[in-house]
Amino acid sequence: GAAFARAMVDTAQALAEALGAEGLPLFRTARGVTGSHQFAVEAAAWGGGQSASRRLRLAGFLACGIGLPRPPVAGDVNGLRLGTPEICRWGLRTGDMPRLAALIAAALKSADPARLADEVADWRSGFDRVHFIRAAA
Repeated sequence: GAAFARAMVDTAQALAEALGAEGLPLFRTARGVTGSHQFAVEAAAWGGGQSASRRLRLAGFLACGIGLPRPPVAGDVNGLRLGTPEICRWGLRTGDMPRLAALIAAALKSADPARLADEVADWRSGFDRVHFIRAAA
């Protein structure tokens, strides 16, 4: 309910801020980076959003490309969409976002993002309980 919605927004804002601190080009409007559970990174530097999402997948992350009102990227969409519903459900909170951002940034910047897969999996294994579930009546 409301607590889950608030956690998703707070976590998205914290992740966006942490990715910006890592030097990633965040998509911004006059209203800011995000007011919801998702936001976008301008992905031209990685050949587009789908290309960036494939790099992240090699490291153990799921994301997707998204079209943004920015110059096009030939053969791909120009943005990378990141969302926080599942990471919140698995217990990550705002305090975890600097570490997550560092791993995402390392995967995007690495010549071999797959080299991070074990580190990502090890870190992720600490989040092993689902949160924000409704108890059966």
